[in-house]
Amino acid sequence: MILRTVGQGGMGAVYQARDMKRQVICAIKEMSLSMVPLNERPQAIQNFKIEAKMLWGLNHANLPAFHGFFTEGPRYFMVMEYVDGYTLEDLLERNAAPFPERRVLSWARQLCDVLEYLHTQNPPIIFRDMKPGNIMLMRNGRIKLIDFGIARFFRSTLSSDTQLLGTPGFAPPEQYGKAQTDERSDIYSLAMTLFQLLTNTLSETGFGIKDMRSINPLVSPIVARSLEKAAALSPDDRYDNVAAFRRALLGVGTFMFENEDQATTPEELADLCARYPEEASDYLASGEIESWFREIGEAELARATRNIRTTVSDPMAAVEQFLQTVMGPNARIRNFTSTSANGSSKNGNNGSVSTIASSRNDNDRSLLSTWFGRKQTSPIHIAPPVLDFGQVYPGITAPLTFTITGDQGISIKGTIHTDEPWLIVDQAQFDAMTTRVNVRVNSTRLPSSTHHTGSIIVTLEDVEDEKQQDLLVSVEVDVLGLSNTPARKRGGKTVGADLDDDEDEDDDDVLVISGNGMTMVSPSASTQVATGGFASLDAQRDSEYKRKYGQPGMNGTQASHGWDPLHASPLQRLWMQRSFTFLAAFMAASLCYTIVAAFPLLAHALPLPPNPWFIVVLACMVPLATAGALLVNRDSSWTLKDTIDRACTGMGSALAVLALAKIFWLIAIHANFAVAQLLIMLTIVALGATLGTYPYISDYIIHGVLWSLTHMRIFGISLAVILGGVMGFFLTSGIAFGWLTPFGVVAGVGVAIALVLRMDQRRKHSLPQNQTSVP
Repeated sequence: MILRTVGQGGMGAVYQARDMKRQVICAIKEMSLSMVPLNERPQAIQNFKIEAKMLWGLNHANLPAFHGFFTEGPRYFMVMEYVDGYTLEDLLERNAAPFPERRVLSWARQLCDVLEYLHTQNPPIIFRDMKPGNIMLMRNGRIKLIDFGIARFFRSTLSSDTQLLGTPGFAPPEQYGKAQTDERSDIYSLAMTLFQLLTNTLSETGFGIKDMRSINPLVSPIVARSLEKAAALSPDDRYDNVAAFRRALLGVGTFMFENEDQATTPEELADLCARYPEEASDYLASGEIESWFREIGEAELARATRNIRTTVSDPMAAVEQFLQTVMGPNARIRNFTSTSANGSSKNGNNGSVSTIASSRNDNDRSLLSTWFGRKQTSPIHIAPPVLDFGQVYPGITAPLTFTITGDQGISIKGTIHTDEPWLIVDQAQFDAMTTRVNVRVNSTRLPSSTHHTGSIIVTLEDVEDEKQQDLLVSVEVDVLGLSNTPARKRGGKTVGADLDDDEDEDDDDVLVISGNGMTMVSPSASTQVATGGFASLDAQRDSEYKRKYGQPGMNGTQASHGWDPLHASPLQRLWMQRSFTFLAAFMAASLCYTIVAAFPLLAHALPLPPNPWFIVVLACMVPLATAGALLVNRDSSWTLKDTIDRACTGMGSALAVLALAKIFWLIAIHANFAVAQLLIMLTIVALGATLGTYPYISDYIIHGVLWSLTHMRIFGISLAVILGGVMGFFLTSGIAFGWLTPFGVVAGVGVAIALVLRMDQRRKHSLPQNQTSVP
């Protein structure tokens, strides 16, 4: 039922209507041919069908939902979700001034999301008409991209578009010339859209953006540079994909140095810090690196960075320790000269002075040797060793990436090349601790419908030994043939227009219409639908996915190339990990009672209160519960030192909560209830061990003990021993004094001494070599 007319133009109108069956408000978009010249009607019908076909298979929060289509004579209709809001063009006219940068970037984030979704369709969908007039802002703040009238499926085999359409000022140069539009064309239009929203200006006669901040000085330099690059005249000078544009524009997961070098991973940041240590020391001291790690979800590295910042006073030593934390013990500052006779040294890049010991100038290669003459490890690691592009259409594919990393942070140098003419590598040389290499496949140089395997050769240059070491990265790809499109199968019933008639000449996909709806499939898949139904298609996909991702139930690690079938959010996984840690600590602590109860001396008595052997059970619970927690909660990134630290804080925390619980039981309960007391103590000690080994809490305990040892060492050690003894004595409360009573006190003192000695050792290692310890 039509409620009202929302908008009207020469080719039709948009109506607000009510779906009487579902009782929801919807929008009906009409295209009427009565006002269209006869010579333009075929193109108008073709555009309508393309738009309907695209919208049918899309499902994204920033796109209006598509419900169906129908025709009545020369009038064509599409039924879609009703978007209640205003276009950004209308809002800009009402505002009569540029929008604040923060508000525009919030819209840009949503637009990047929806464009990336369209570009990852198979085949990719190029919108080609991004502008404020085609962007709706709903009342809840969500963006909706509307009007797919000139969008198209991307075909890499074509040299140019079949239609030269677009809005002046927003369309890129290639949209009016002989080149074909691709995802970089949408990036150009998005940049021009954001430019207009940020400046309230737009030139309809020229192309690109020049000196944006001279128009609006309030635009930040990073945003201005990103938009100017995205709106470059040549597609090759723009960002390769929307993800790269979003990182540069929004700064999401990107750490930028003053020379505009960027890092998107901890390894890349470590390499930049090795190249520019003086600048890195400022970022480290100000806490910027620590904050960035939290932003990208690297909580462990954030805590380690904070520890370095608070315990290491020398700037260059702090940078080098940070490099070793991220990359490994072989990581070093680039072009750095060790301590001279007077104790100072110069940084070759920045001229900074440091007090790094001369022993750190040892040959990096010698660090690769291990104890007892074991075979040296490879100085270079490549991950992943195989790049699988899967099934692709003829043309140049989107890039896949492999990473070249030096063993435990060693700086490596070499070359990258390939003898395969269909492989495109974005760089030929590398000289860093870690290097990311993008690889594309030009499948037009390969025969269709066959599987192909190629190799990329990574040559490591060993200048000292004058040797070269070659490693191979395998590349696999299957090319889909599009030259012979099979007959199309249609089933079920459509209402009105047939979307497959008079299709766009560059559209080779097949639309299969069945009783369950309409589905886009590739030509090869449609052949299977016509001959064997969807079962054979599913079987092929199942086989393909297993070959690519591995069998279900594998742990998803890089080594196994499997996938994890557990569908859980990060928060759910975190609580699962905590629950497993607690259960492991509880079960390990309960082993203590089982072992003690098996002693021959206790053949006729259980080690439950008031039996003095219950003291042994309580004391042994502390290390066993800690061991159980570490067994489950230990991270693969932890070093042996980290594990020892967590063990010490875990035992200290378990002892403290167990002793306090024992005193509370004695004061509040006034009764033994032996079995209940055992179960409660097991629960308490497991909880204490779980908390004490949790990295966040463990770091706070470590920082507290380090602070006390740094400012009042003797008093801190004495206080820890006294508290440990008191806690151990609390374990014996409520049990008659006997020869086992001192066992609890000794156990408490032992845990306290282990913790303070471990922290004192860390404190001494973190002090500069010319600094003595504070008594």
